Amino acid sequence: MVAGVGALTALDRRTGSVGERQSAQWIAGQLREIGATDIEISTFRTQTSWAQVHLAYTAAALALGTRSGAAARVANAGVALSYELEVSGRTQWLRRFLPARHGVSVSARIAAAGVPRRTLVLVAHHDAAHNGMVWHPRTVAANRSRSARTGRAVPSHALVLGAMAATAVPAKGIRRAARALLIVAGGAMIQSMRTYTTPGANDNATGVVAVLELARRLRAAPFPDTDVVVLFPGGEEAGNLGMVAWMKQARAALEPEKTLVVNLDSLGSGGHLVVARREGLTGRFAARDVAAAHKAAAHAGIELRAVTFPNVCDTSIARHAGMRAISLLSYADGWISNLHLRSDTLENVAWETVEDAITLTERLAAGWNDGSIDDD
Repeated sequence: MVAGVGALTALDRRTGSVGERQSAQWIAGQLREIGATDIEISTFRTQTSWAQVHLAYTAAALALGTRSGAAARVANAGVALSYELEVSGRTQWLRRFLPARHGVSVSARIAAAGVPRRTLVLVAHHDAAHNGMVWHPRTVAANRSRSARTGRAVPSHALVLGAMAATAVPAKGIRRAARALLIVAGGAMIQSMRTYTTPGANDNATGVVAVLELARRLRAAPFPDTDVVVLFPGGEEAGNLGMVAWMKQARAALEPEKTLVVNLDSLGSGGHLVVARREGLTGRFAARDVAAAHKAAAHAGIELRAVTFPNVCDTSIARHAGMRAISLLSYADGWISNLHLRSDTLENVAWETVEDAITLTERLAAGWNDGSIDDD
């Protein structure tokens, strides 16, 4: 696994880049060695950053915020609502009108030994994030401290969403303050999308090598009743675009109540594993799925805490499609270690939480296969 993280961090894996395509080809090669079947490299339309579409919404809110009257306020409220639907991954209509490239995802299958009655989807995005002042340790310090104390982080887009909503209120002073905040946020978005790509060792080369290791084990001893799909979306850092594209294609072949999606992301923080009970503002997970993760962790003797995660991961896209979904990450002091920083390197990966994630996911997979995942 160490060599795998090293191979991935040697590539500039920004969404829509040559490095992302090279990463996909490397993963496909690993899957061929494992003996997985139905290996597919697929493409999807994407921007290179989350910032482009956020900036478009910010510009729209600023333009409408200069107008008065009921019609303008209704339009501003609509922008705020559409922005939340975009960030949550529910509806991303505006992206069709923005310049785009092609991102790359990889998927494969490990067939059940017998007649499959259910499906397990193991997900780990393989693209890497860019940096920006929005991820500077001082910028996130207050939210990190809150998360460490309470397990509840403020959604990363909350301030911008609140400012957009505030442009719809009648009070001129509030609207002026909201516009000022949106101007500052827009500048931060421009700065972020122009920065370097991080090495992405923890986020998310650790998730990739963990899913590959699980694929090796499951290929050696396939489940009797469960088909396993291993999925490595690109475009997660740009807005979960690879996962959205894959779900549109695969959804018809998957029965939601018979499909469990487990997402592995940023596993090498070294403190402890966490399971998301909510991602972003509205991406709440089913209580029974969070409870299943806690039960499996308890049986394995693994520390697992439930948190509200500030960003939206690929798991939320599966949840929106009605599937059972579990989002596993790792925290140290309330935050993912080296999140979107230049220091997210192989040398800073803590392997104990990666191993814990593999063990926990194996237990969840076994429970899903034999139907015991929901037993008390």
